[in-house]
Amino acid sequence: MRRVRRPAAAAVLLAVVAAGCGTERPGKDTDAKPKPRATGLSWEYERIDAADGELIDGAAMAPDDVWVLGSDRGDTNDGRLAKGHLLHFDGKKWSREPMPIKGKPFLSRLESLGSAGIWLHTTENSAAAPKNARYALWDGTRWGPVKDGPAGPIKDVEVIAPDDVWVLQDDGKVTHWDGSRWTVTPLPAEQIVALGGSARDDVWAVGARTTGPGVGGPGGEARQPAAVHFDGEEWSLTKTPTFRFPDPVPPEPYAEFTGVDVVSKTYARVHGRHSYKAYDGEEVRDPEPEGVQLSWDGSRWTDSEPFPGACEYRTPVMRDGHRGFFMNGNWHLTTDGTCTKIKKRRLPATAAGVRPESGQQLWLKRIIPVPGTDKVLGVGKVDVTQAGSPTVKAVVVTLKRQGSP
Repeated sequence: MRRVRRPAAAAVLLAVVAAGCGTERPGKDTDAKPKPRATGLSWEYERIDAADGELIDGAAMAPDDVWVLGSDRGDTNDGRLAKGHLLHFDGKKWSREPMPIKGKPFLSRLESLGSAGIWLHTTENSAAAPKNARYALWDGTRWGPVKDGPAGPIKDVEVIAPDDVWVLQDDGKVTHWDGSRWTVTPLPAEQIVALGGSARDDVWAVGARTTGPGVGGPGGEARQPAAVHFDGEEWSLTKTPTFRFPDPVPPEPYAEFTGVDVVSKTYARVHGRHSYKAYDGEEVRDPEPEGVQLSWDGSRWTDSEPFPGACEYRTPVMRDGHRGFFMNGNWHLTTDGTCTKIKKRRLPATAAGVRPESGQQLWLKRIIPVPGTDKVLGVGKVDVTQAGSPTVKAVVVTLKRQGSP
């Protein structure tokens, strides 16, 4: 089925975001009422490293327990980051800590696992071969080995509550943390790539299936999208549209979901693609690959209506409590339908090695909601272009809302 876009209209998600999802999640406002819309948002600098480098990833276990992965610039010819380290925020100050395990920082990752701690994965091998992978777990007191739970590469994590965490591993297994132990849960689809949820009985896992309607046969797709729902008791495969290119069908066609954003039991959005792997080499014009956007209304999947304004076809990156979503490209969508660009400040004049006339660009690698608060951190770098001595500054920024302290 080829999806046809409808004209821009009011996005249904805004009302349900404002109404809340009925459960407290890390970084989510603790009261159930929507906050007033902020008329202006900006990233303000909280920490700037003196050394050249960047921050790559981060995770928060509590307001006084935030970890960030970073790296200073090394002497490598390819310009990659060579010297990894961690930053820790204890509620009062940031301190630099050594990596608890050896590995290349640009191949490392941090993930919050709720009350189970913070998971660190790294490797010495650019191909990320399992035999070279290393793992460590922060339990709130110290870094140590991973004794149970997910001990392999992680694709995605969904933290519903500190004692309700779903982890999607690289091997396709889904592991659940209930506050005391980990259990492995099988899924009725083969190629799951992303998780999302709004409550203990409303969790989604999306990706693709390689069996069932629309797969194989003459002109059939290699795989079709899959959306699997957990209702608090079991995972079940929901009915999703099937896709097929018109004749002549291009070689190795496929359709899949690549992400999901869940607002409530009656509103979720999935995005993905309908494409193909190869060209046939003949003088036949192949069809254009197409994006896939669907919405869940509590009973079925239908075409999604675009988001309002400049957020029309942008993708949500992170929930902003009851206020809305952070969108890709540094945009923010509020509950009243306003899509605004988040302002990026210039580095202060006190930043070492940065000239007032320099060109500057802030790039964020990760947005981190701080559990139990409405504080939001961003970690990344500022590229500084200036004659003779360009530099890169590793930075932590805090989201400031107009009218807030």
